[in-house]
Amino acid sequence: MADRLIANFFYFFWFDKNFIFEEFLLDLGANDFSRKLFYNYSQLKKLFYSVGIVLLLFILKPMKAEDVRGIFFYRQNIDDLKQSLSQAKSPESKIRSYLLLSKMYQIISAKEASAYADSAIILSHSAKLHSLKADAFLLKARVYMIGYVTDSANLFLDSAYNEALKYKAHSSLGYILATQAIKSMYENDKGIFLDEINQAEEYFKLAKDYEGLIYAYLSRAGLFINLNLFDEARHYLNLAKELANKLKDPSLKISLLLREADLLSALGNHQQAISLILLNMPNIRKDSLVYLESTCLRSISTLYIKLGEYNKALECAYEAYDKCKPLNFNLMASDLLTLIANIFHRTNNFDLSIRLNHQARGLRYYNHFPLAYFNSCYNLAALYGALNQIDSSLYWLNQAKIIADRYNNIETKALTAELYYQISEQAGLYESAVHYFQLWSTFKAQRDQIVTKNAFRAIKATLDVHRQKEQYQLNENRVRNRLIFSYLLAGLTLLAIIIAFLLVRSYKNKIRLQYNQMRERLLRMQMNPHFIFNALIAIQSYIYKNDSSQAINLLDNFSALIRLFLTSSSKDFIPLSEELDIIRYYLEIQQIRFDDKFEYEIEVSPKLEPEKIAIPPLLIQPFIENSIEHGFNGIKIKGQLKIIYTKQGKNLMIYVLDNGIGYSRSIRQNPNMKNHKSMAIPITKQRLEILNRRFRREQIQFRVTDNSAPGSVYPGTRIEFSIPLIDMKI
Repeated sequence: MADRLIANFFYFFWFDKNFIFEEFLLDLGANDFSRKLFYNYSQLKKLFYSVGIVLLLFILKPMKAEDVRGIFFYRQNIDDLKQSLSQAKSPESKIRSYLLLSKMYQIISAKEASAYADSAIILSHSAKLHSLKADAFLLKARVYMIGYVTDSANLFLDSAYNEALKYKAHSSLGYILATQAIKSMYENDKGIFLDEINQAEEYFKLAKDYEGLIYAYLSRAGLFINLNLFDEARHYLNLAKELANKLKDPSLKISLLLREADLLSALGNHQQAISLILLNMPNIRKDSLVYLESTCLRSISTLYIKLGEYNKALECAYEAYDKCKPLNFNLMASDLLTLIANIFHRTNNFDLSIRLNHQARGLRYYNHFPLAYFNSCYNLAALYGALNQIDSSLYWLNQAKIIADRYNNIETKALTAELYYQISEQAGLYESAVHYFQLWSTFKAQRDQIVTKNAFRAIKATLDVHRQKEQYQLNENRVRNRLIFSYLLAGLTLLAIIIAFLLVRSYKNKIRLQYNQMRERLLRMQMNPHFIFNALIAIQSYIYKNDSSQAINLLDNFSALIRLFLTSSSKDFIPLSEELDIIRYYLEIQQIRFDDKFEYEIEVSPKLEPEKIAIPPLLIQPFIENSIEHGFNGIKIKGQLKIIYTKQGKNLMIYVLDNGIGYSRSIRQNPNMKNHKSMAIPITKQRLEILNRRFRREQIQFRVTDNSAPGSVYPGTRIEFSIPLIDMKI
């Protein structure tokens, strides 16, 4: 989980950073790993020395797809680079060697990478080589980005920008802004990312640096893939492909194909993504791109995990480790050790998992990769917690907390507080559990505020570009945008105030009651910032397409939904009529988001009086979301969703029926879907358990099954709720 949250810029283009905690099962022993771990390093080293003379011919020349500022495949040998440095005669040659060494050491040792960047800065300053000085500042900033030392990274990025701007080094300006943009993306400032990447593209065009422009297009495509804006991502991939074909550089085409594989995987076509990468593996091996080959193997491994082919996944992970460890690619080697350790963890082989995590921790500690070291400490704390070794778990968790506090990263703080809360609860330390649960809730709220704030920035950045291109619509767009921002800002501000009030009021009760109430309120926060952000992106898309009527229609529904959610979120029960309004607005927004790929019908029995019946808010919303997001994936017909409210004796019966692939079938076809699809079940169980205990009413019950009735109009999944009829006046 921690690796998923730690931003590692240097792997951005080559593999999916979410691979570490994919869940899968495989029965393994220690012998295979032990055999592969002790690779014959001396043989590989001799091979590199045998071709060292040839490599020296290229070190001081411009190389295709080997710009230290952008696309870089780490094909050089450290010893050869040091030898070329000792033989360099001119200051420019020495500076370029320093820059290459700094770039190479960024995946080997952050301390050495920083030292070589410092040498390049000092020499370029004395030699008055300002463009190279800007590049040296840029590499120094990237070293700090590895350690997530944000203030220092910003300082050197500013120095690099000012130096390049002063001497009009347009290509360097492009790479500096592209680096700043990717940093903004990992800090969730997606609006700032778009603004900075736009500026980077303009500088690359001024410098006619087409390799840098490809770098920017791939960065932008990566953002759109993360936001599930696949058409936009495909557009920029096509632009990058046109430039790569003009340059006729196979290395650039390989980097482009890797991003295309990311797009295929995001669309669920994992096997096609694997085939695409495997198709280009011979070219990668032919060009001796060992680093790129290792990252490709790791990407293939994660794709096989998603397909459930765990033997092949493990084989690729081992092969990647064998290739990168002898070359001292320590950062990647430690990540691969963590991946293999988690496989042992999932197969309950805790001793081997702990040992491998310690080995990864050592690599990260001695080579100064602090946030990666945090991940190892966090993993060890979780492992010892699973073994109920509380003291050991708390020790490593304290080490993780020290790093999280030192770098003041909200994600690592939230992870640490959450695990502290879980371990304290496991040990029976309920007062401590309440304290850390409160911290976790605070960090989570801060993180959610950042997400919603950046949604505004993303819309604003795109609209600014649109204004520049469409000057004749400036006044009309300004009025519309102000109206959109006013509604959304007012709604989100009121939402934040209500959530803060509920949290403060809940802490005044007794510890145990306080503990349960906080959990119940947290479970009721179904309208998460991801849905809000996606809705905002949809609004932005219609504005961008000049579809004002659709944008205003979507905005009206969204503002009404926010208003209803705000009024219901502070209540334990709401009228059935209000719940129906929320569900209708939610479904209308989802229909627009998914281009009418499904239809829905809400049927309310005439025996019911919705204004007089009270129910807990948003009980069925997570299941409706599952039907839309997951149930309709993979079916070749239009999705059908039916919601029925009826009366049976003294109970209100609610049925949610869809014609998706069905609950059992979805789990059999894709085990990874189980983690997503079933999240609504444990959350709803916990909510109902707390509600039933707090109000001591007749039990609210529910169940999830396959909708397998003969001749059913809606084959797929069936969700059934039984709620005692409660008068709203009571």
